[in-house]
Amino acid sequence: MTSKRMKNNFNKWYCSFRYVNLDGETKQKKKEGFSTKKEADEYERNFLNNIKFNPEMNFKSLYKMYLEDMKPRIKEHTLASKEYITENKILPYFKDMKISGIGSIEVQRWQNLLLQAKNPKTNKPYAPTYLKTINNQLTAIFNYAVKFHNLKNNPVHKVGTIGEKNAPEKEIWSIEEFNEFINLVEDKTLHLGFNILYWSGCRIGELLALTWNDIDFKNNIINIDKSYQRLNCKDVITEPKTKKSIRKITVVSDVIKEIESYKKLFYKPGDDDRIFNCTKHKFEHAIINICKRNNLKRIRIHDLRHSHASLLLNEGINIVALSKRLGHEKVSTTLNTYSHMIPSEDKILNVMEKLSVTKS
Repeated sequence: MTSKRMKNNFNKWYCSFRYVNLDGETKQKKKEGFSTKKEADEYERNFLNNIKFNPEMNFKSLYKMYLEDMKPRIKEHTLASKEYITENKILPYFKDMKISGIGSIEVQRWQNLLLQAKNPKTNKPYAPTYLKTINNQLTAIFNYAVKFHNLKNNPVHKVGTIGEKNAPEKEIWSIEEFNEFINLVEDKTLHLGFNILYWSGCRIGELLALTWNDIDFKNNIINIDKSYQRLNCKDVITEPKTKKSIRKITVVSDVIKEIESYKKLFYKPGDDDRIFNCTKHKFEHAIINICKRNNLKRIRIHDLRHSHASLLLNEGINIVALSKRLGHEKVSTTLNTYSHMIPSEDKILNVMEKLSVTKS
């Protein structure tokens, strides 16, 4: 509450606060002349409760309320993602519509526009997984109104979803394919970064957050306890994706030796200095250009993580150990992601037959 004593009458109180009106505009409200602080606070509380939610308010107002409630509950990079999706893919269509006027037909029209739209970066339709993410965000905003503000129903539920939860089958590089690529990488920063990504299976955000004190040169260990994000043109270091993401990853000695050599390029680097003072776009740009110039199979940065998982599964590493190494919160996540890489029943039977012959 923002109630204070009046300057010209110390025995009286006033309250001053901001609110969002039904048109989504932020307004300032001031009321004077209360006998007690309690009365001033009560006036503010009642005023805000009365205009808090109204089916006649526009969608932009509901979104602002949703955003204010979400801010203290979620991580900064998650909030930034929600803001970007809503303000670029949802608000342009719904912002001036009254909540009471948004039904299944309007939602379906919006979905159809998304299905027909093209990504301005690629001039291709949006990926099914991204379409589902956008649709889920609209669902979340209306779920908020249903749960906390007694909106009767969520219009998105009546229409159903668009897009797909699971991405198409992942592209991976074998050791031979990775070696062919890495031998073409001349930039020392990129060379080291790609090697760590492939041989550790860490996420790109985890790689970019690494500092020199995260490297245990003696025991060949990389410590993962933070993640890097580029938010609103600022470098932001955040907590890892999940609690299980905090982990220690052992890597081959060749990678540790390359980190040691790379460190010598800097003049007295501080323990807390980031090893990779760049963004993921440097790596994305490099992998696209090198693959295109040399006619190599193109994969995404995140597919280096999948390549690492495939490498270990093919060598017989069990799924529990792999899940721990990748920093998944649940083993089921690892199973769902890499089930297609796990040996089939026919392959298992062949192994058992060989063992049986050996035994006899």
